[in-house]
Amino acid sequence: MENSKQTFKNLLEFVKIFRKKNRLQREIKEIEKKIQDDKNRILLLKNLNEYIKPNITTDTIKKIIKTMNNDYEERIDEYIIKNAELSKERRDISKKLKTIGKK
Repeated sequence: MENSKQTFKNLLEFVKIFRKKNRLQREIKEIEKKIQDDKNRILLLKNLNEYIKPNITTDTIKKIIKTMNNDYEERIDEYIIKNAELSKERRDISKKLKTIGKK
């Protein structure tokens, strides 16, 4: 009986650690995303600064912004696809973990 209690405690400790690891991974991803977003903003400002010259027209600036917007929309689509692929891989791993847990 004592052995099963210890095994159960070990299992609970494993689950607790595993959940903490997952939470930390989510937080790390969130911070990395924020860092990347800010780096992209800095790059955007640098690019705009290079394009905007004293004699540039408003229409030219609008055209530059539209082009940049289209580029960002394409990136978002690529990220959505990549995220779906990663989610599928994560689900597959979860299924494997369940299978291993049943054994």
